[in-house]
Amino acid sequence: MPERTCVCCRKKREKKDFFRISEFEGKYVFDKKMNVQSRGFYVCKDIKCVERLSKHKKYNIDIQYLLQMLEELKKNKKNIIDVLKPMKNSDFFVFGIDENIEAIKSKKVKLIVLPKDIKQKYIDEFIKLGKEFNVDILFVEKKKAFLEIFSRDLNVVGIFNKKVINGILSKVEVTTGEST
Repeated sequence: MPERTCVCCRKKREKKDFFRISEFEGKYVFDKKMNVQSRGFYVCKDIKCVERLSKHKKYNIDIQYLLQMLEELKKNKKNIIDVLKPMKNSDFFVFGIDENIEAIKSKKVKLIVLPKDIKQKYIDEFIKLGKEFNVDILFVEKKKAFLEIFSRDLNVVGIFNKKVINGILSKVEVTTGEST
């Protein structure tokens, strides 16, 4: 399978993993269906690369096309629960409040999933630790979702494998900082 390269981050991937930007009548346009018959280039389907493209001096692309790409990214984002379900039997998780606090402090856990309906003091503690140790935090509405996935009552789930974390973060909306 032929690979393409992102003009922003220079990563190589398959064509389906990119947005295509084509030159059309002297301007760059978002070629959503990848069928414009002209020269073009590729950008990762990643918010960071789209943001970098917006600042790229060589490729002056209209804001409307950048917004269309961001909308596509937003549409394709999944709920963290949908991502965790197929992984429920893996060994990439740390369960429990004390265990995750210890794992964050020892720099093992780099992603925390918190339900919004646990005690506020625990949410505040994990937000503080997240900022201090550079840990991403994802929120789920209710801790009941953990019970449905893992068949046990949990207040927090930590994830420590870097490849798994990168895969999760590429598929879901990330919330760091304050709880909503």
